[in-house]
Amino acid sequence: MPVDHEQDASRAVVIVGMGCVFPGAGSPEELWDLVRRGRDATSDAPRGRWRLDPEAAFDPGIALADHVYSRRGGFVATPELDADELELDRDDLESLDPLHRLAVHAASAAWRSSSMAGVDRAKVGVILGNVVLPTETAARLTEGLLGGAFDEAFLGRASNVLSAVDAIDAFPAGLPAAVIARALGLKGPAFTIDAACASSLYAIKLGVDLLRSGEVAAMLCGGVSRPDSLYTQMGFSQLRALSPRGRPAPFDREADGLVVAEGAGVFVLKRLDD
Repeated sequence: MPVDHEQDASRAVVIVGMGCVFPGAGSPEELWDLVRRGRDATSDAPRGRWRLDPEAAFDPGIALADHVYSRRGGFVATPELDADELELDRDDLESLDPLHRLAVHAASAAWRSSSMAGVDRAKVGVILGNVVLPTETAARLTEGLLGGAFDEAFLGRASNVLSAVDAIDAFPAGLPAAVIARALGLKGPAFTIDAACASSLYAIKLGVDLLRSGEVAAMLCGGVSRPDSLYTQMGFSQLRALSPRGRPAPFDREADGLVVAEGAGVFVLKRLDD
């Protein structure tokens, strides 16, 4: 069947902006430089990141109960957000879980890098991939609920742990895309999906579908990952999935497991015709 190149071009979708924050790289340019130089951006867990001291949690024995056999991971410092550039007030920004701050940081950088003059923000949407795992604030919320029930049942006193946690952080699954949309004043479709390791790619696929349908003028699509890192480190240790060397080696005969990391990457997509 002959290929209609003109029709293909009319359906083409292009990247017009991008932003990211990953271990060792706060921008696409820094990420490319890191890859080009072959640098390792992983490190031992920073002190204060885990609820347990990394030394107390570590044991080189594989899959020992309540221990990790690797302290290595890809960690990102929580970025500062400029309230003057976003449609969120400072109190809202300060209460956001690090997961949402990473997402907003990458999305706002992508938006600034794109040519969006004249684009109606009411017709711009956000789809973000996010593997739904406990975040730091969601973990504190759970601790407050379960810990409070324990204190009341067995110690005869109520706990006030919940007072320090914003209730909005009980929604780590769908909130990242909604926070981005609110921060940038976007009114198009905004939702987060969990398709496991394919989440960010599937988010882009859905964004392309919306653009081709004519429902939107532009889309912000990508992925974010910033769970409670002790949870993932402990979980993958019990699964025997972590690299004991603390070094991932995809497609290599010396590969011995994965290294858990965090970050966010967002593309701004438009139709080529536009």
